[in-house]
Amino acid sequence: MDTKTSHLIDANIGKVFTPPKWAKWLINKWGIFDAWIDGARICDPTAGQGAFPLAMLHIARQKGVPITPERLARLTLIEIVPAHLEQFRENVKNEFGLDFPASQIFCQDVITEAHAGKYDILVGNPPWVNFGDLPTAYKARLKPFFVEEELVPDRQKTLLGSSRTDIAALVLKVTLGRLLKKNGVGYFYLPISLFFGDGAHSGFRNYSARGSGNGVDSRRDFAVDTVYEFTSTKVFEGVGTSYCCAEFRVDTQQNFPVSYFTELDGKWVEHKALPLKNPTDPWRIIKDLDELNTNTTLEISLSPEQKPRQGVNTCGANSVFIFDHKPSHLPEQFLYPLATKEIWQQGISHPHKWILLPYHQQTGKPLMWHEIEQWDTLKEYLQNAQDALKSRKGTLLRSAMNRGNWWALLGVGPYAFAPFKVIWQAYGKNHFTPVILSSIDGQMWQGNQAMHAFIPCWSEHEAQRVKTALENPEIPTLLRQLNGAGKCNWAQPGKIKKILAFDREETDSQILLF
Repeated sequence: MDTKTSHLIDANIGKVFTPPKWAKWLINKWGIFDAWIDGARICDPTAGQGAFPLAMLHIARQKGVPITPERLARLTLIEIVPAHLEQFRENVKNEFGLDFPASQIFCQDVITEAHAGKYDILVGNPPWVNFGDLPTAYKARLKPFFVEEELVPDRQKTLLGSSRTDIAALVLKVTLGRLLKKNGVGYFYLPISLFFGDGAHSGFRNYSARGSGNGVDSRRDFAVDTVYEFTSTKVFEGVGTSYCCAEFRVDTQQNFPVSYFTELDGKWVEHKALPLKNPTDPWRIIKDLDELNTNTTLEISLSPEQKPRQGVNTCGANSVFIFDHKPSHLPEQFLYPLATKEIWQQGISHPHKWILLPYHQQTGKPLMWHEIEQWDTLKEYLQNAQDALKSRKGTLLRSAMNRGNWWALLGVGPYAFAPFKVIWQAYGKNHFTPVILSSIDGQMWQGNQAMHAFIPCWSEHEAQRVKTALENPEIPTLLRQLNGAGKCNWAQPGKIKKILAFDREETDSQILLF
C-alpha cells in the first residue's frame, strides 16, 4: 500500500459512505462488473472503506467468477485516510480469504497529489462538503486547485460566494481530467447541486477539466451522459442533500439535452435536461421539448438597487437576535417585524417574530459602539452576548467583525430598510407567491435568512407593479423545471436573477428578461 503522504485532515470531512446495496446497484446499472471481467481497469478515486471494490468482489462470487490476481490487479483504490484502507484490506481478508494487493491501494489526496495510474472506468462517491466548511488549513491547500480547474475565476472568489462550491465538483474535475484513459468513463453518486446550483457551480458546468499534460493549459472536455435522481428512494439515510448518480465521458463535448431520470411510483421516468440559457447555467428539467416556451418574455423595469436579496442572516446567532415576542427592554427603534410562514398560510400581517438590528436605517450600516452606548439596555444585552457573537464564523462576517463590529449581521444594507418589500418564500416550497410587506409602526419587515427573498421598493405603487409582474404563471413553471420544488434553492435570489436576467445595457433602468 502506497502511504507516501501523511495527512492531518479530518477523516469525517464530507463522509457519506455508500451502503453495499447501492454500490452494487450502481455497478449493475452501468455494466461496470462486465467491463471489469472483459479487461477494463477500474479505480475508485475516493474509496473510503472500499464499498465499490468490495461490491465487485461480492458480485464475482455470486456469479461464480474466479477472483484471480490478474483481475485484482485491475481494481485500484485511492483514499486519503489510512484507517479506511486498512479496514478495506481487513474486510477483503475476512470475507474472501484474500490479501488484496498492496500495489493497488494508494493512500493519497487525489486532489493535491499526483497519481500515475490511468483507468478505463472511475467509480465512486466523492466527499460532499462545501469549500467554505472545510478546515482553514485544508482550504488554503485547495484554493489553487479550485482556480486551476476553473471552478472559480481567482483565489479571492473562493472567499466569497463561490465558497459554496462543493468539493465533489473539484474531485470530479481532477479525476476525470487526470485519471482516465482516452474516452474513459466515470460513474458517481453526487449532490445534484452540481447541475442545478446557481453561481457556485457554474465553473463545473464549463465541462472542461485540466488534463495530465505538463502544461497548465492542457484541457480535456467531458460530458454528462445520463443522470438518475433519487427523488423518493433513500440511498443515504440521514442525508438532507438531494443526490443522484451520473455517467460522465471524457474527450467529448457536452451536448444537450441530457437523459435525466426521476422516480415515480417505483419506476424511473425519463426527462430531458438542458441549461436555462447559457451553457454553464443551471439545468432545467422538461418532459419534452415543447415545454421550453422560448417565446415567453417578462419585462420588469428595476433600478440597480432592486436586485433580489435574501433575508437577514444572523450567522448562527438566532437566539441573540430573534425573539418570539417583542422585547420591552430593548430600544424599539432597533426591533423589526420578521416574516414567518403565517403570512402565506393565514394571510395575516401582524408579526409572530421580531429581529434586533442595531443598524442605521438611512445607511444600512451597523451602529458604532459609542452609539450603542447611548442605550444602556442595548449595550448590556450585546455585551452579555459578546462571546457568542464573536465566535461566529464566515468570511464575510469575519471581515465586518475585524473592523470591530462584532454585533454585525449579513444581509443588511439600505435595501433592508426600504419602506416596501415584494417578498416570497424561497426555501423548500413548490409555489411562488409574492406579497407586499411595508412596516409596523414605522419598522420595516425583514426576511429571515434563506427562508425568504425579496425585491426592495421605495413606493407602494412600485411595489404593486413589481408584485403584479412576478405573478406571471410562467415563473413557478420555470422554477419547477429548474428542479427546485421542495428543495433549499426553490426561489433563492440567484435563481430568480437567472430567470429574470438583468439586462445591463439599459441606461436609465435595468430590464429583467424572462
